[in-house]
Amino acid sequence: MSSPGWPSDLVTAQDPEFLGQVTRWLLDRLPGEFRDSQSRKDPVALAWVLRERIQTDIELMRRLYATARTGSGSQRPEDLLDTLSAVGAQLLREAREVNCVYSALTDLHHSATDTSHLH
Repeated sequence: MSSPGWPSDLVTAQDPEFLGQVTRWLLDRLPGEFRDSQSRKDPVALAWVLRERIQTDIELMRRLYATARTGSGSQRPEDLLDTLSAVGAQLLREAREVNCVYSALTDLHHSATDTSHLH
């Protein structure tokens, strides 16, 4: 069973397929340039970048929402506010998912680091 906020389209971190799937999951949500970069081999770094990018997008949606009535020039600001609200809600869901994935990856990384001296 996955934890609250865990992405429905990604196996849990305890699943043996997790490390194979998580990189693809992250790359699907990042700009295409990451697919060809050396960073694609570092899921912790990818999750960090995605987490920061989503947080920046949330801040942008909040700023846009706060200024939409006066700054957009829209004849129908209520429609724009509804759209911005929906996008913001989706970004908050994505932020929860990415935070869960990032935590799982860093836990796995720390566990591997903590036991590496035993080998």
